[in-house]
Amino acid sequence: MKQYTEISIGCADEDMADILTAFLADYPFETFETEPLQEGIRLKAYILTTQWAECRDEALATVAEYGTLESEQEIEDENWNSAWEQESFNPVDVDGKLLIRAPHHTPPSEGIIDIIVAPQMSFGSGHHQTTRMMCRLIERLRIKGSILDVGCGTGVLSIAAIKCGAESADAIDIDPWSTESANSAAELNGIGEQMHIILGTVEAIEGNIYNMVVANINRNIILNDIDRYCSALAEGGTLLVSGFLRQDVEEIAAAATTRNLTHIETLTEDEWVAMAFTKR
Repeated sequence: MKQYTEISIGCADEDMADILTAFLADYPFETFETEPLQEGIRLKAYILTTQWAECRDEALATVAEYGTLESEQEIEDENWNSAWEQESFNPVDVDGKLLIRAPHHTPPSEGIIDIIVAPQMSFGSGHHQTTRMMCRLIERLRIKGSILDVGCGTGVLSIAAIKCGAESADAIDIDPWSTESANSAAELNGIGEQMHIILGTVEAIEGNIYNMVVANINRNIILNDIDRYCSALAEGGTLLVSGFLRQDVEEIAAAATTRNLTHIETLTEDEWVAMAFTKR
């Protein structure tokens, strides 16, 4: 059984919690949660205990810059899944056009795209600003053909793309919990045959070509793998990226421009950003 470490951090406000989340995303944390306090925000971050031992000192130095460490404790994966089931989450309404919900929630009215997820221990319940912005872009663009979803989490972006007209999606993640959640979500949404879920890195799809590539990860991974995203993108295809902050926009845009990508749209929510490009 996997053992996880939960780190609880007190932050002055939501912006500071967002900034800290972005920096901690450079380490192998698997998910983040926030909860309001009487004063400030509590950020909880979860990581495999074996991986935490390797990056603890460096990560805690980052925590000290943006918040106060409140607690550090080990938890078992089965307890975390149970918490998800008991607690679940409130449905997420994206502009009245998409609804991201758990299986037990009431389905939306006709005409609203219905996305069902069962997150367990993976990122992608739809509550994070980056997930909402990426869904917003997917709904606006309604790309046909095939898509690649890098770091798919629960598979919510793949599901959104298919329900907005894409024919198929390859959803890839290095985390087994994410691929299990994505498989469950594909079945819950009745698109199991259209969604191919892959446990591995983006290298696993080398040679494949897609009409759209989506990557909601973090700045460092996007910059490291952008050449692979471009190679996988058809001429005239669309690249959507998020998981980074306003301060990273210039660097992301420059990397895209040097690879013959044309910027078409930027969305911002709080300190987070999502950007859309097309391949010339």
